[in-house]
Amino acid sequence: MRVCLINPPRIQPKLWGKPGVFQPLDIAYIAALLENQHTVSIIDAPTEGWKNLEEIDGMKYRQGLPNKEIANRVKQSSPDVVGITVPFSGWWKSAREVISVVKNVNKNIIVILSGLHPSARPRECLANPDVDFVVIGEPEQTISELVDALEQRKIEDLAKVRGIGFVNNGKAVITPPRPPIEDLNSLPFPARHLLPMNIYFEAVKENPLRGEICKPWAIMITSRGCPYDCVFCSIHNVMGKKWRGRSPQNVVEEIEQLIQTYKIEQIDFYDDNMTLNKKRMEAICDLILEKRLKVEWYTPNGVRADTLDENLLRKMKASGCKKIRIAPESGSQQVLDNIVKKNLNLKDVEKAVILSKKVGLKVGCFFVIGLVGETKKDINDTINFAYKLKSLGAEGFYFSLAMPVYGTELYEQAKKGGFLKSTFSEEALAGVEPLIETPEFTADDLLELCTRANMINQTFTVGKLVKAIREPKKAVKFLIGKK
Repeated sequence: MRVCLINPPRIQPKLWGKPGVFQPLDIAYIAALLENQHTVSIIDAPTEGWKNLEEIDGMKYRQGLPNKEIANRVKQSSPDVVGITVPFSGWWKSAREVISVVKNVNKNIIVILSGLHPSARPRECLANPDVDFVVIGEPEQTISELVDALEQRKIEDLAKVRGIGFVNNGKAVITPPRPPIEDLNSLPFPARHLLPMNIYFEAVKENPLRGEICKPWAIMITSRGCPYDCVFCSIHNVMGKKWRGRSPQNVVEEIEQLIQTYKIEQIDFYDDNMTLNKKRMEAICDLILEKRLKVEWYTPNGVRADTLDENLLRKMKASGCKKIRIAPESGSQQVLDNIVKKNLNLKDVEKAVILSKKVGLKVGCFFVIGLVGETKKDINDTINFAYKLKSLGAEGFYFSLAMPVYGTELYEQAKKGGFLKSTFSEEALAGVEPLIETPEFTADDLLELCTRANMINQTFTVGKLVKAIREPKKAVKFLIGKK
C-alpha cells in the first residue's frame, strides 16, 4: 500500500518567540517499519513550512505548510492510507484541519491517528467522522499490523489488532491494549532519509534550538517507559510504565550512522529516563569514548537526579555531554511526595547539582507550579529552593504552569474537583494561561508567582522590575516567552 505519514502544523504561544523545528521521531520509526512492505512518504509540515507563521487569536502561531500545500503533497503521493500524529492535545485543532484536508483530496483515503492525544482520548477522536482508526500506545507494530490487514482486506481481522479503535455499526470499538515492545533493539532505526534533514540543519543556524543546538543535529531515543507516577505526566498513555532500554551497542551504532550519513555534530536524547539504568548509561559513554566519536549531546527532557553519581557524570562529560536537565518539580518535599508523587528526595537534587558543577557539566532545572492541593506557601518554597540550587551551581530554571493534559491524574483531579477554568479546551492547552484554579490560588496568583519565579533567569532593569510588580499578568507572559 501507499502510506503517507503527516506531522501536522504546530501551534505555540507567540510569547515564546520564533518557533524552532523538531524532528518527528515517532513517525520516522513508524515509517522505518512500514518500509519493509509498503511505499512510504512523510510530510513534516511544521518543518517544511517553518518560516510560515500564521497568527491565531492574537496569542498563538500556527507554524507550517498551508493546508493548500498539504493537499497538493497528499495528491502527489496518492496514498491509500494517511497516518497523522497528534503528540499533544493542544495541536488537535491543527490535526483536525489536516484530517479534513486529506478527506477532501479523496474521501476513500483511510485516516489513522496516533500519538498522545488519540491514546488519551480515543473515543473523542473517533467521534470525528473523518477518522477511521486511532492507535493507542506505542504505534510501530500496531500500525504495521493494521496496514497489513487493510491491504489484505481482512476486515474481520481488524478486531484482532491490539491497541486500536474504530467505529463499527455506529459504535466505537476499542481492542485490548498492546503490550509494550520488550526488545527495542528489534526496531529499525528511524527512517530519517524520509525527513527533510537539510531543513533542520538550516533552521538551527538561523534560530539555534535552546541557544545550544546550532550545528547538524539529530534527536535520538534510547529507552522508553517510566515507572514513576507524576500526576501531570501523560507519557504513560503511549510508552507505558515499564522502562525498557536499548543495548549500548545498538545506541552507539545509531550514533555512528548519524555521524557517517548526516555529519551530525549534536544530539538531543529525548528519553524520559535515560540514566535510569546506571550501568547501561556508563556502557554507552564508554563505547562512545572507545570509538572516538566526536559528538556533543544533551538531555533536554531531563534525567532523574537520584540516578546520578560522580563517576557517571564524569563519563557523560568525557563522552560529549554538554548539559543535563533535572526535574525537582517542587521545592517542597511534602508536595513532591504527596502531590506530585515523584518519589524523589530533594537532597539528591542538591547533590546532583553539586556533582555536576564539580565535573564541569551545566545543569538546568524543571519546576511545575499550580498543582491541585498545592498552596502559595508551597510555591514560594519552590522558588526559594530554585535560588538555593542556583547558589550550588545550577543555571537555567524552567517554571511551568501545571497543565491539566488529557490522560493525566492531574486532569482527573481538576475535573473531579471542579478546578478547571471555564476557558479550558484543547486549544487552551497550547497557550500559557493557567487552566486550574483552586481554593488555594487564583489564576492571577499563579501568574504573579510565575513572574517572580522566572526572575531567577532574568537580568532586570528597574523598569522591567516595576512592570513585573505592577503588571504581573503581562510580565509573566514576557518571562515565559523568554524560557
